[in-house]
Amino acid sequence: MNNEDMLKSFYYNNFSKNVCRKNGKLKIFRNSVLDIHKSAKINLNEDFYINSDTFKKSKAECYIKLQENAMLNIDGRFKLFYGSTIQVFKNATLTLGRGYLNSNSVIACCNKIIIGDGATIARNVYIYDGDHHSILDDDENILNKSVPINIGKHVWIGVGAIILKGVNIGNGSIIGAGAVVNKDIPANCIAVGNPAKVIKEKIRWK
Repeated sequence: MNNEDMLKSFYYNNFSKNVCRKNGKLKIFRNSVLDIHKSAKINLNEDFYINSDTFKKSKAECYIKLQENAMLNIDGRFKLFYGSTIQVFKNATLTLGRGYLNSNSVIACCNKIIIGDGATIARNVYIYDGDHHSILDDDENILNKSVPINIGKHVWIGVGAIILKGVNIGNGSIIGAGAVVNKDIPANCIAVGNPAKVIKEKIRWK
């Protein structure tokens, strides 16, 4: 961290009304962009690293946007690598356990997303619990409402995978590179393809 990073971290950890510290701290590295509504909250139960692991002289940004009444819960030591993005929309809640979000990956939370401890999320992964545009019928009813995502403990999500709304992924499973997950995946499985299908059960990984 340089002096500017240290000052930013000091402010958010000690003076910002947006941050509720319990056992953790915000660790804000250079080129971090934080756009946080005055009513949004970050609840820190463990340390949260923003734009970590950048290359020397890199200008890659990490982006966090929390809209009105958005809530971000950090329940385990979590790292956002350079180039990654987290967006929590109005009244939505994102909960992160111990793990990391690798470079150029995006979590966009419109409703509720929970990611358990041990998350290994590779580069260019997209996790969306909503479509961000409404599809209406003749009576103006919304046909494509956002639906929560629950990703269990010790889940490995491969490079370029897409996790869509309403999905539950069981503990210990692996999502293959480039997979598009639009249905539930049981625990301790390998799922690949578009749409993702289970190809192996009763697996363990480390």
